[in-house]
Amino acid sequence: MMYEITHTRQTNRSYNKRWFSSREMDLFVWSRGGVPIRFQLAYDKLSNEKAINWDQHQGFHHYLVDSGEILPDQYKQTPVLNPVCDQHDIVIIAREFLAACEQIDVGLSDFIYARLMEQLLEHVKNNARHTDHPPL
Repeated sequence: MMYEITHTRQTNRSYNKRWFSSREMDLFVWSRGGVPIRFQLAYDKLSNEKAINWDQHQGFHHYLVDSGEILPDQYKQTPVLNPVCDQHDIVIIAREFLAACEQIDVGLSDFIYARLMEQLLEHVKNNARHTDHPPL
């Protein structure tokens, strides 16, 4: 279950950043005037971490997270988002998010879930366009 980290560092005065975390997921939400304008949902934190970014102007991006850990005897480097992540099953991600978001206010969790479902529909539409159909 995700809980809010209440003392989140605010680096930009024009946005309010909130951070929710669980063992498997992290959710960062940036809002302006109480309206979400961007979020990052990191999942599979314990294995092969991935992240979904949504921005009101740039839409969705799906990433594989390079943790920056190379060798045990070296300093950890800064994590990097690599835009080479295959499309993971968004239905599973959305289901896991719903199961983990009980402590998040309903308006915000509904907003995040709706954006995930929009991404699913967009993915289905794109796949339908690229599928060869025999003539009728």
